[in-house]
Amino acid sequence: MGDKGQMAEKAEKQNMEEPVSKTELSIEELTDLLKRTQANFENYRKQTQTYIEDIKKMAARDILLQVLPILDNFELALKVVLQDQANMEFVQGINLIHAQLLQLLQHNDVVQIEAIGKNFDPYYHEALMKVPSEAPANKILEEFQKGFTMQGKVLRHAKVKVSAGQAAGTSQKDDQTDNQNKNNQNKDENKTGGQ
Repeated sequence: MGDKGQMAEKAEKQNMEEPVSKTELSIEELTDLLKRTQANFENYRKQTQTYIEDIKKMAARDILLQVLPILDNFELALKVVLQDQANMEFVQGINLIHAQLLQLLQHNDVVQIEAIGKNFDPYYHEALMKVPSEAPANKILEEFQKGFTMQGKVLRHAKVKVSAGQAAGTSQKDDQTDNQNKNNQNKDENKTGGQ
């Protein structure tokens, strides 16, 4: 019976150890599951925060796009003010409102795109006209509407007139004139040399 008693005790110990190991395993599994859940929640929170920031930027972008035509109209109005009218209180008020609009744009990281004299860049400029001129090809000659960027992204393209370079007809005429002048000089030399 002694052997049977010892065997029974060993069996009981093994039975007791198995639930303990199962319990330990389940605690490890639950701890791992908890950590994963916390990490997933943290990722979700960060994604939601980014999404909310993107929505705010899009809303601000839409509002600023609606403000830009108003800014254009203020600038047109200020261009036609005569020199003797510049000191009138009304004109000064318009200047103040214009300055406030510019501050609003600056506060929202809106920057004007430089255009005149620069090379044409389709990312920033929209070419409305391409005309022959003395300027090199693809140089911006005139700006019809200002362009703006917001946080490095184009808010509105600058509408511009671009140089096509010298006209083909003009350069051909210049070549023909040069050739005629050379021919005339050769004729004159031939006449002078023969006498």
